[in-house]
Amino acid sequence: MKKNSRRQGKGSIKTFRFVLFIGTVITFVLILLIIVLGDQQFGPVHKVIFEGAGPLQKAVAKISDSVHSVKKKYIDLLTVREEKERLWKELQECRSTAYANRGAVALNARLRKLLDFKESSNQPTITAQIIGKDPSLWFRSVIIDRGSSDGVGKGMPVVTGEGIVGQIYASSSDYSKILLAIAPSSAIDVLLQDSRIRGILKGTGKNLYRLEYILKTAEVFVGDRVVTAGYGGMFPTGLPVGIVSKVTRNRRGMFLEIEVVPAVDFRTLENLLVIEREKKMFN
Repeated sequence: MKKNSRRQGKGSIKTFRFVLFIGTVITFVLILLIIVLGDQQFGPVHKVIFEGAGPLQKAVAKISDSVHSVKKKYIDLLTVREEKERLWKELQECRSTAYANRGAVALNARLRKLLDFKESSNQPTITAQIIGKDPSLWFRSVIIDRGSSDGVGKGMPVVTGEGIVGQIYASSSDYSKILLAIAPSSAIDVLLQDSRIRGILKGTGKNLYRLEYILKTAEVFVGDRVVTAGYGGMFPTGLPVGIVSKVTRNRRGMFLEIEVVPAVDFRTLENLLVIEREKKMFN
């Protein structure tokens, strides 16, 4: 499309130059005749010349105007196209800037929550960042950029400003692996915050928990908050875990079937806090 437009433009320019050349030649011939003839009266020959030159000059003028019009439209078209490309580029740059700004705002909010937790908690903490993930369903885990040289040890709980993430299950000098709380192999003692009913929270491999071993006689409702129980010294008491999203009372069995939505969005994890504990507690 661009090549055809350029060829048409070049053809119009050549035509314009040719017509301009013919018009210049005719004008020059007429001027020469006037100079040669001076004030002499026009004879039959002169009249024939002017009668023949008039329509020719008129045709030349029309062609010249047409060429000018085509040339102007072509130039306007190129200008509009260039302006469109410039505006599109500016739009893309504005979108990129907007996305970057939204990302910065979200990151700032997450870091603010981490800082608030760090300042409000009586526990010493170590900041860490996720650098890798284990894709296996049964043993869901992530790798962080902190290890034993930073004071991170096996069994230490890991949290964000929203709630619990999991616990350290392996560490080297500079890196550690976290078993996520949503892993099917994970089990955590928890409480319903208001009723103080105790249960065991198990992962499903997805962004969802199962709350088990709560009797059918217990009053559990959608929207109840679930927090850590603090038994065994693994997690501090009262850390947010999630919110009850579904309660099912089956005819068979002694226990309720309860689903819990995590307080933490495990799909967007980046920055974490490792709560320091005595290593001998977990060996």
